[in-house]
Amino acid sequence: MRPAMRVLAKEHLALRAVARIVAIEAEVLRRDGRVDLDLLEDIAAYIAEFPNRIHHPKEEDFLFRHMRIRAPQRCGEILDRLLAEHVEESESIGTFRTALAAYRNGLPAADTHLANVAASYAKYLDRHIEFENTQAFPLATEVLQESDWAEIDAAFLANDDPLVTGDQDSRYTELHRRILRMGALPPGL
Repeated sequence: MRPAMRVLAKEHLALRAVARIVAIEAEVLRRDGRVDLDLLEDIAAYIAEFPNRIHHPKEEDFLFRHMRIRAPQRCGEILDRLLAEHVEESESIGTFRTALAAYRNGLPAADTHLANVAASYAKYLDRHIEFENTQAFPLATEVLQESDWAEIDAAFLANDDPLVTGDQDSRYTELHRRILRMGALPPGL
């Protein structure tokens, strides 16, 4: 497996763990009317900071750009969809954060709204990752050449996702620990 693909696989596992936690918290909120608000706020901050500012732009600027150059007709539809989903994801995390704030402030019906937003966001994130893993990444391995991979690998090897690395100096150290305690991340990640 290419170094970039290994990095992306680990980051996607971390994001899937986050999606599972968000889905679980949405269900707990529906059932019990309570949620671990600090946990969800930490997750929302992490998603806004890492996947939306580093992970997605690197996919777009390196992997997707090279795919579009090498095989525009074969890759165009898939890449267009993924770029649109990245924009939608950025908007969705804003909606999620707004719902969290409304819940924290005790606004009427904020619990139901947050449960719906969180569940929807978790499903969206999981579907997006599945599409990238099963459609875009296999296509990338077919169409890209070694010269493309040199730049792509170098870019992704520089990623420093705190949920993947467990960086002890990260502001997400406690989130990483909580996710591990919940058993949401696969062993070795």
